[in-house]
Amino acid sequence: MVKIMRYPLSLEPVLRAWRREESGAVTVEFVILLPFMIGLLGLIAAASLYLALASDVQQLSYELARASLPEAQATETEAECDDLGARWVPTLAANLPMLDADRVLDVTCQQDPANDLLQVTVNYDTRGTLAAILGGLIGMEFHSFRRSSFIRW
Repeated sequence: MVKIMRYPLSLEPVLRAWRREESGAVTVEFVILLPFMIGLLGLIAAASLYLALASDVQQLSYELARASLPEAQATETEAECDDLGARWVPTLAANLPMLDADRVLDVTCQQDPANDLLQVTVNYDTRGTLAAILGGLIGMEFHSFRRSSFIRW
C-alpha cells in the first residue's frame, strides 16, 4: 500500500509556528561569533597578500642580481650597476603577479670583491596596494619592503 503524503496548501501555519519559536540561541551565537570570523578571514587574506608581495619583491631582487652578474664579472666598479633598475625592473616585474614596476623606489648594488659577492637591494613601495589596505584594517601596517639578494661570481 502506498501512502500519499499531504502537505498544507498554505504556508501560514508553518510561518505562525516559526514566529512563536523563541529559542534563538543559535542566532545569538552566530551574531557574536560573526565579527571574529570575518576578522580571522581578513587576517588570513592580509597575511597571504603580505607573504605573496614579500616573496615577489625577494624574487625581483634575486633576478636583478642574476641579471647584473655579467657586469659584475666584467668590472670592479658600480657604474654598470647604477642603471640596473631602469633596464631590468620593467621586464622582470611584468612576470611577477603582485608587483608593479612603477612602485620600485630604488635598486642599489654593492660589490664585495674580496669575497666575490654582489648584493642587490630592492626597495618597493606598498602604499595603496590591496595587501597594505587589508593589513591596515587589521593593524598590520607596512609601507615598503626592502629585500636583498646576494650572488657570488
